[in-house]
Amino acid sequence: MQLAGITSWRMGTDEPQSLLMALYVRDACGLHPQVDPDIPPVEPAVPFGEKRAQVDSLASAQWADWWQQLLDGGGFWPEHKSPPDMSRLRHDPELQRIFYWPSRHLPPDFVGLSGTPELQALVRRHYEAARVWSEARKHEFVALSSARQRVSLESEIVRTVERGLGRTARPFEFDIRVLPVVSVQAWRLSSGRALVTRALFRDRAAYGKWLRPIIEELA
Repeated sequence: MQLAGITSWRMGTDEPQSLLMALYVRDACGLHPQVDPDIPPVEPAVPFGEKRAQVDSLASAQWADWWQQLLDGGGFWPEHKSPPDMSRLRHDPELQRIFYWPSRHLPPDFVGLSGTPELQALVRRHYEAARVWSEARKHEFVALSSARQRVSLESEIVRTVERGLGRTARPFEFDIRVLPVVSVQAWRLSSGRALVTRALFRDRAAYGKWLRPIIEELA
């Protein structure tokens, strides 16, 4: 996660591998889950590996529930906890949530999906391809985030808003998850969380135009 901020505010941008792998499974299996927002296909596209007759509407519904659970994960390190101690991760529900419940999604069993065996079978089948694909996307995201024209962009937007307000920003947190999917779009999930397509994240002017009114609201 790329972090920006000072003691009064925190903003994070990340392309969480758990979300990327879930989207890979959705597209590779040809699932059609009913979710809101309806996320477009991933980019670059992944090979469709299932016969249409094998695509189960039950697995699509299970994927929709799984996706919602994943969207509830992530976030910022709790201020009331000491610096990261990974030895506590397995036994700390709050840290499990921040890291998208890794103990539930460890291969080869994916025990967190044992209650949804149809989806569990698909995740097992496509795990390795999804891992390779998502890691390649993460490398691209790191390169994009560290580009000179992109570094500190969120901080610059906050400073611009502060100058307009004539004061420092009020304390706030805003968590942005970037998705490599086909569209230039963003979805506000809550006051402190949004999904953004990578195409929008890459476009400095368009991204700033989208983000500035949100910061004005929060600040």
